[in-house]
Amino acid sequence: MMRNSIRSVPLLLTLSILLFLSACAQGNERSDSNPSTPNPTETGASSGAAVYPIQTDKTLSYWLQSPTTLKPSIQEVPFYQAWQKRTGVKIQFAEVSSAQAKESFSTLLSSGNLPDIIEYNWLNAPGGPEKALNDGYILRLNDLIDQHAPNLKKYLKDHSELDKMVKTDNGDYYAFPFLKEGGMTQQWAGPVLRKDWLAELKLDAPATIDEWHTVLTAFKEKKGSAAPLSLGSQTNPLQGFLDGAFIGAFGVIRDFYVDDTGQVQYGPLQPGYKQFLTTISQWYKEGLLDRNFTQTDRKALDANMTSSGSGATVSSGASIDRWEKALAAQDPNAKFVFAPYPVLKKGDTPEFGQLAWPYGAEASAAISAKSKNPELAVQVLDYAYGEEGYRFFNYGTEGETYALENGKPKLTNLITNNPDKLSYVEALALYTHTVNPGPYVESRELIDNLAVTNEDHNYDIWKTDNLKHVIPPLTIAAEDSSEYARIMSDVNTLVDETTLKIILGAEPISAYEEFVKELESLNIKRAIEIQQAAYDRFQQR
Repeated sequence: MMRNSIRSVPLLLTLSILLFLSACAQGNERSDSNPSTPNPTETGASSGAAVYPIQTDKTLSYWLQSPTTLKPSIQEVPFYQAWQKRTGVKIQFAEVSSAQAKESFSTLLSSGNLPDIIEYNWLNAPGGPEKALNDGYILRLNDLIDQHAPNLKKYLKDHSELDKMVKTDNGDYYAFPFLKEGGMTQQWAGPVLRKDWLAELKLDAPATIDEWHTVLTAFKEKKGSAAPLSLGSQTNPLQGFLDGAFIGAFGVIRDFYVDDTGQVQYGPLQPGYKQFLTTISQWYKEGLLDRNFTQTDRKALDANMTSSGSGATVSSGASIDRWEKALAAQDPNAKFVFAPYPVLKKGDTPEFGQLAWPYGAEASAAISAKSKNPELAVQVLDYAYGEEGYRFFNYGTEGETYALENGKPKLTNLITNNPDKLSYVEALALYTHTVNPGPYVESRELIDNLAVTNEDHNYDIWKTDNLKHVIPPLTIAAEDSSEYARIMSDVNTLVDETTLKIILGAEPISAYEEFVKELESLNIKRAIEIQQAAYDRFQQR
């Protein structure tokens, strides 16, 4: 029965998309506006800048990843209900799970029948945003922003360092971006271990790979932990390593990066990648790494961390707070402590770890070239970048989720002590956009204040030199995009398959040499050239 259920997922997904596309088509057919001549009586302003709520009977269609599983559908999430009410525009949402997003996105584009707004990481789209613009999937937004998005236009003018990131080398704006204000909006995750176990075993929080091996071995042998190190894999079987945890100790990541001389390198080609595979495959063989790490979703990770199943992971601070509360009911001494990203030599500064650029393209909202209401879509999205929208997206609705004290918003009990027993993160996910990426500016003040900061949960411990090495949000040139997408499609498949085979023991570490030859036969060096050219252009913007 399970096998049949798994097989039925693509069919159900396809049917859902087709139903949504059909509805989009009907919605577009109902619209009788000429996109080049917006009706001032509907926008509320002859200049193109909207007056909210906009007076219109049009409905927009919007494709995105589900922001929460707390409600059966996004239409029942209070934030999205209030957003439509504030802007005055009804939105027909089509939501997909993060696990289905990549497949669903490809199906959506290939259908040719697109919704008005598509929220996705356009840098991860095949060929990137330049190709999406050239192929006619999405609109170049320069004129639309100039005429109908005064809030975003002003924000980017005031933040030139962000303006550089959110457009292509040609100067084309392609989406309404998710922007981070710094602090914990850019750094929110890192290694964490059971503090009470370390104390009982008279061990310090580990800093090096060797110390991690000692600690995980002790967790297994003396605490009976079945999976001493547990890693989430909600979007990728290798998710636990993708932000540089453990692999970064060997001076590489699984992707492109920039070395100290400014040259783009591809991690799997470097000797450090073989060292990483050697170490992690050995840990897996010794039972130090969760044997189900390729399939550990959020629910499974929660179960591991709130039992004696696991004593270490890589996670966000919000999850750690939730686990400590759950453990407190059975063991008041159970606590977690943050640990630095591992290095090989004690005292070295970690080169890689979770630290995001202020713009990373995730959940960026593009306007489809099929939209018959692009001005209206731009005006709806622009709301978030104004003063009122900024506060609504981050804090929710005054009098409900926050109150002003000395001119500053303070969250109410609906969020901090929710009557339905929701955690504050869950409550925020229902009544605000905070804790989820999307087309808005995430408040540093709010996120930093949400963190539990004490000597055990000190976010400074997770600091790395990541942004000196991780590729910024650059764009591949249009003339290179098809070639690059073709190369990397094959390369990514080979890297993930071979990496998993070696870690799981299905292939010996000696298979690495043949793996490098296969990468070269797939033209990885040409992909590096394309990335280097894109990086050089980005530096010159």
